[in-house]
Amino acid sequence: MQPSGKIARAHALWIGLFLGMGYQASARAQIEPLTLVQPAPAADEQLSDTYLPTVAEDLDFGDFAPVDADRDADTPPALIERLPSPGPTILRQPWWSEAAASNELAGSWQLDQLIWLAIENSPYVQSILVEPQIQQARASATLGEFDPTTFLDSIFSDTSDPVGNELITGSAPRLNDHVWDNRSGVRKKNVRGGQFEMSQGFLFKDSNSDFFVPPNQADTQLIMSYSQPLARGSGTFYNRSSFVVASLAANRSVHQASQQIQQHAFNITTAYWELYAARAFQVQIQRGIQSLQTLRGQLRGRADIDSLRSQLLRADAAISRQRAALAQSQAHVRSAVARLRAAVAAPELQASVDLIPGTLPADWKTALSVEYELQAALATHPNVLSLRETLKASRVRLKVAEQELRPTLDLVLEGYLRGLNGDFDAAKSFGDQFSEGAPSYSAGVVFSRPYRNTAARAILRERRLELRRTLLELDQTLLTISADVESAVARVEAAYAQLEASVQSTLATHAELEYLTARWSNAFLDAT
Repeated sequence: MQPSGKIARAHALWIGLFLGMGYQASARAQIEPLTLVQPAPAADEQLSDTYLPTVAEDLDFGDFAPVDADRDADTPPALIERLPSPGPTILRQPWWSEAAASNELAGSWQLDQLIWLAIENSPYVQSILVEPQIQQARASATLGEFDPTTFLDSIFSDTSDPVGNELITGSAPRLNDHVWDNRSGVRKKNVRGGQFEMSQGFLFKDSNSDFFVPPNQADTQLIMSYSQPLARGSGTFYNRSSFVVASLAANRSVHQASQQIQQHAFNITTAYWELYAARAFQVQIQRGIQSLQTLRGQLRGRADIDSLRSQLLRADAAISRQRAALAQSQAHVRSAVARLRAAVAAPELQASVDLIPGTLPADWKTALSVEYELQAALATHPNVLSLRETLKASRVRLKVAEQELRPTLDLVLEGYLRGLNGDFDAAKSFGDQFSEGAPSYSAGVVFSRPYRNTAARAILRERRLELRRTLLELDQTLLTISADVESAVARVEAAYAQLEASVQSTLATHAELEYLTARWSNAFLDAT
């Protein structure tokens, strides 16, 4: 399951970034604010016994209450008792989430919507879908040998040959013949290998020979023949093997196209969440600049109290760095949008002024089972399905090669009706075929066998080796997919563990920030 590992990595990446940066999708569970532990710890102690939920639960950052700095400026936030939450914290959803969910943003796009648009519009996807159709056309072409074939031959010849025997021409020193041979009919091969042919011939001939009687002959002949292999080349399986092998190749191309489309969908998914992360970074940097500008204004206002000029300069440098980072994040957003538009190639996406992610990341832990995922991979993975088709084709070719070892033994049947008249009277000759004389016929068998049969034996050995190679490739593919599935599941579990740590780190950092901000904002009220 190759795409599963990549999807797990991408899924873990954006979940970790999203929650690690402080953004959160809709959820339901409640998070208690920091509580005072009895007995109360000292002010300089670490914040302990703080309830931090894990990703096994549904998180809702909106219920996490910040400390109430105005309640008691002299009391560190860690020692404030539990109070009703005054409002939502800074840990909230991205600015576009609610607008995207309510379809208020014209440029909001869902991930599955972009994937379907890519399937409908992407030239790359369309080119992938053409290949199976080509293979299916090739398979249909192999059935052409069983189509009835009509033919028409018309050949005129004028010969002038010297003769060395008076019995050929009588008195003439050269034999002059004028022959116009016309033949039309139909021939067909059946699925058992039999060849049937029926033709009607009209032969017009004139000669200067004294023995050519009657002159200006019109010779008509109705011929029916049938040849049926009894050993080599007989049977429906042998004669339809080309179609079966071509059909299996077409099925294999379908599985390969499926894998390529899945990879393209995965690339779109990766680009989508990269755009999501880039926009999140951009919003964070914008908020950071606003916070720094607010802080600088506070520092400037407290210049007569306790702030220093060096602090203002440090604030200016931090603002400049954040503006540089903002320019870089804006470039990342534009790059991600360009990649998405190129991958989807939908006209409505090209016409969109902006591209806003409308699908929010998941915040729940998916239960994964190695056994279940492995079973699903072995049953539906395109590589496994493609190799199975290759294995079937190898077995068909092996059976054909085994029949090639048999000798050639054909049953041959032929019969004809014939009429002959002078003065080029073709109509009377044609009628005489059915009214004069009796049908002529022949029947027999044709047998042949190459000595040692070297070529057929070599081909049979080649087909056996091809089958063995395909079986080994299938075994290796199964081992590789099994390893990929186990690795993907392990990476997903690790990603959720990292997500849990990111959630805890974010909440702890937020609590520390509230604590430091409260102390700094109200430091001038502290007499010490």
